[in-house]
This record gives sequence, structure tokens and C-alpha cells, in this order.
Amino acid sequence: MKAQEVIDTLNKNATWVNYNQTRDIVLFGDPTQELTKIGICWVATIEAIQSAIDQGINFIISHENCFYEESTSPKKAILEARKIKQQLLANHHICVVRCHDVWDRIPIYGVADTWSQLIDLPFEPRDINSYNSIARFEPMKVSEVALKIAASLIAAGEDSVTILGNPDKLVDSVAIGTGAATDIFSMLQQGVACVTASDDGMNNWIAGQYCVDFDIPLIIVHHASCEIPGIRSMLPYLKTKFPEIECIYLSEGYRFTTISAA
Repeated sequence: MKAQEVIDTLNKNATWVNYNQTRDIVLFGDPTQELTKIGICWVATIEAIQSAIDQGINFIISHENCFYEESTSPKKAILEARKIKQQLLANHHICVVRCHDVWDRIPIYGVADTWSQLIDLPFEPRDINSYNSIARFEPMKVSEVALKIAASLIAAGEDSVTILGNPDKLVDSVAIGTGAATDIFSMLQQGVACVTASDDGMNNWIAGQYCVDFDIPLIIVHHASCEIPGIRSMLPYLKTKFPEIECIYLSEGYRFTTISAA
């Protein structure tokens, strides 16, 4: 079996993706080569790539871009780091494909739906074209909502969340986004009292400022932690499609530790 067959299967029926603008592309290597094993990760860090090499994997599915943010004026350190990764991949004939736009919103198994399933709140069915999931419930403190969200992240390497705003405010609803695709304004249009965003899916000069100005509690989580559970769900999904191919999750090395001065 060739890597391209797996790519085609992932992309099939993903009606929410604009393939003229998609980020789901082959990042490195030859997708027509024969597969040995499939490695899956949130992002192909050097640790993940080395794990693939050690296990004889020649095809990696990475949710995020493993070569950093492209720029017309890249910094020297970024160029050198990219070369290190590319050389490792080339030496071991590893192909890397990005599966981002498809996997964020694929039903049940994807990033958005997997995370909402892990949070102990009554989330409504998500519109397949939306990144947002909404839960409505009897009023509780923001801190109680935040604790439920934090509990869902422990297995992915995060043991806490941050609240911007009043943790004692009573709320009857919360919206969660999907990593960096989080847009608090699309959430607020759905009439929620509290919003959740990832650390690099929001900014303080717009989203944070707006929430402070209008007393909207904002719960902040790490981008990696809220998406990794959904990337791990790709393993059982691919096993149903390709039972003859071994699929392995590659640890990326994301480990968050909270240090409190209190």
C-alpha cells in the first residue's frame, strides 16, 4: 500500500474543506512510496521523528506544520532547525503529510468532537461546518467549569487552565473552539456566557480585551493539550480503514508544568 492511498481515504467526503486553500499537503518526501508503518502525531517534533525512525515508520501524519511558520524573511535558527528535521527524514526515506483541515472537524473522531466528549458537560451536537462546540447547563461558577475542562486535559500533558475574568461568576453555558482556529466572536454569536480558547488561538489585544471590557469569562488552555486527544483518535479510525497496516502514536514531547507563586 502507498501513502497516497491513506491520504486519499482521509480526504474522502471531507465536504467542509476547501481544497484550493487547504493546509493539508505533503510536507516532505514521496507519498507514492510503499508503506511500512504509519506514525501519527500532533506535530512531527524531532522527538517524534526519532521515534518513527526507531520503530521503522516511513510515513508520518502530522496535524500541525512540522517546519515552523513559513516567512519571506525566515530567521537563521528556524532555517537551521528545518534543515535538521529534513535531513533526518531524508536519511530514512520518511514521507510527512499534514492532516489538519480534515481532522479538525471530521465527525466523532476529530479534534473538535473528541475534546468535547472528554469534558464532563452536556455538549450539543456540533455543526459539521463549525469549529465550535456548545454546552448549556444549570448555572455554576466559572471555576467549576474550568475544573471540568482542566480534568479533560490531564492525559494530554496539561493539569491546569487559566481564567481571565471573575472565577466566581455564575454561567449557564460555555463554548470551546478548536485550537488556533478558535474565534471567540463566533462563539458569542451563539449566545454563550463563557468562552474557551487556546493560548495561540486568542490574543490579548483583541479577544482578551473584549472579554475584560464586557465581563465575559475566558478560559485559556494550551493548543497542544486540547488537540492531542483528537489526534490520538486517528489511530482507531485508521485501524477500521486499514486493519493490515500498523499505526503508532508518536510522542511529541509536549509536557506542561504549572508553577504557582501562591
